[in-house]
Amino acid sequence: MKQLRKLLSKWKEYKFKKEVSYFGTSLYDELQLNPLPSLLLIIATASFFYFSLPYVYYLGNFFFWFVGVLEITKVLKIPFLDELRYYHYLSVFVYFYISTSLLIDVSQLLSKWNKRTVLVKNELWQICHSGFGKKLSQYSLDTKELSLTYEHGGLSDYFGLNRLIWQKDGIELFSSPYFFPYRKNKMIINRILKR
Repeated sequence: MKQLRKLLSKWKEYKFKKEVSYFGTSLYDELQLNPLPSLLLIIATASFFYFSLPYVYYLGNFFFWFVGVLEITKVLKIPFLDELRYYHYLSVFVYFYISTSLLIDVSQLLSKWNKRTVLVKNELWQICHSGFGKKLSQYSLDTKELSLTYEHGGLSDYFGLNRLIWQKDGIELFSSPYFFPYRKNKMIINRILKR
């Protein structure tokens, strides 16, 4: 047990030194994200796959019916268009295409929602996973042209759907992921809002 604690403390120390070398200072504040929207999105996507996969063959039946309604087989006179199994192959391909597109969109949305937002001096750094690496975006908060919008209050405080949005000329430049406005986040928000 002692060795496990020692190994864990060495791991934390290594991670801290790596963070300090990455940010260039040990004085930084990190906005604690709300994991609930990401979890709900993952559960909804998994539910879609779980409940829709057994009914893929209905899509093949629809294609077969649709070709029959349009009377394509009478016009083209292609014999394999009258066989239902080919439409089932087509439905599997269409389902695979839709599910791949959904997974790509969900992964992009998750990377947008799970940006690590760190306040270093008067700069906001956002770190997100991009492919097999990380993408670092650095924004200066001292710029006069930026306007800040803070979405908060009501039920959004309880569900953790608060966000900070920076705009320039009415166009959103960058925003924070969803977060709860409590504890350490409250101090960071007050520092950003200068109150």
